[in-house]
Amino acid sequence: MKLLLTGDSIVARYEGLDEPMLDAKLRQKISGIELNNTAVSGINSGAFFACLNDLVLKQKPCDKLFILLGTNDLATHKQVPLKQFKQNMSLIASAVICQYRPNNVYLISPPAVDENKQHVRDNDLVSRYVQVIKEVAKEYHFNYVGLFEAIIEQGNLTSLCQGMKNDGLHFGKAGYELFSDLIVRALK
Repeated sequence: MKLLLTGDSIVARYEGLDEPMLDAKLRQKISGIELNNTAVSGINSGAFFACLNDLVLKQKPCDKLFILLGTNDLATHKQVPLKQFKQNMSLIASAVICQYRPNNVYLISPPAVDENKQHVRDNDLVSRYVQVIKEVAKEYHFNYVGLFEAIIEQGNLTSLCQGMKNDGLHFGKAGYELFSDLIVRALK
């Protein structure tokens, strides 16, 4: 099985490894998997749409496409308004649907944050952008992967949201363990 993983730093971070931590965790859990990770740290939905050809459409076709966006759109110091975010996500969805069947596209919510450490995002704000992701996934008949909900449900945000940056957003092994488990479940 070939997966194309793309989006922002949550998908891109290496966390001290030679490859993105998400890729490493998925290789441990799914034997023979082929991964192409085109995620770009700091990217928002508008910039992603502008780079969509390079990040998705010109890539070798894969069996499944996973996209995580919204993390940077909702940050209060560079916030993309919800209405614009939904328009951007709809543009992305309508472009990828030309290359990927809807049941092979997975929109992933941005993660919950540890509000004690994260100063430009809070979980109430994240939940509003998550709602947009859900709406676009439903509208285009894409799969939805609730990373936000899974982190909230797990409950221990201090440990889940702690990676090398220790900023309450970018996570390490515990967060990527949860994230990769969600992807494995979504594929079944």
